[in-house]
Amino acid sequence: MTTLRNTLAVYWREIGAYFLSPVAWVVIFLFLLVNGITFFVFCHPRLFAGSPRQISLIVESVFNFALFWILPLSPILTMRLFAEEKRTGTMEMLMTAPVTETQVVLGKFLAAQKFFFLVWLALFPFFVILEVLGDLDWGPVLATYAGVFCLGLLTNSLGVLASAFTRNQLVAAVLALSGNLLFFFLPLAERLFEPNPDLKRFFHYVSFTQHFDGEYFLGVIDLRYVAFYLSLACLFLFFSVRVVEARKWR
Repeated sequence: MTTLRNTLAVYWREIGAYFLSPVAWVVIFLFLLVNGITFFVFCHPRLFAGSPRQISLIVESVFNFALFWILPLSPILTMRLFAEEKRTGTMEMLMTAPVTETQVVLGKFLAAQKFFFLVWLALFPFFVILEVLGDLDWGPVLATYAGVFCLGLLTNSLGVLASAFTRNQLVAAVLALSGNLLFFFLPLAERLFEPNPDLKRFFHYVSFTQHFDGEYFLGVIDLRYVAFYLSLACLFLFFSVRVVEARKWR
């Protein structure tokens, strides 16, 4: 119970910091603005017929455009978690409190994960509108949301690790963004190894863009991909704890 209580204390502290940060509100505003314009273009009265096929294409197009936000969103949300604490000198105060490094890392990570998913839930009214205008298949929508949540476990844990490495928020954001870009561009490596079916299958398995195009947009949740995201998230969080232990007094 003490471990859970301490983790939740750090979690609520970070959640409050998110809602008091102008950066978080700017991110939400830009996310809604860009995706709102995208949704309006696809649902323009001159183009919208309301057929199930067209609604399905709109859902896939909205998510396709929104998925580009995965690249910068997690780095922006996680860059301050440890870097800002080190820069302002509050890291020493936090670590002298009756909390362990694991509790601090988990609390910060859970706060980032929650805010990450709240940003994505801002798209939900678009799909309610499509349900009102036509016959929306909720399977692909819910499956894609599940995929986004699980992928956020990976990208946010990577962002926590990047922030734990440095006291500079910009450096932390660049490190996390570089890691996200690596996963994003893995389909290019898949094309280089077309003659080798094993390598091609491997790169398909670790590329999150392939996961969405091949499964989530069709309403399928592949537990292999969920296990992949969870495994890497646990690995990155483990490394984060070790980095905080090694650098907490520096």
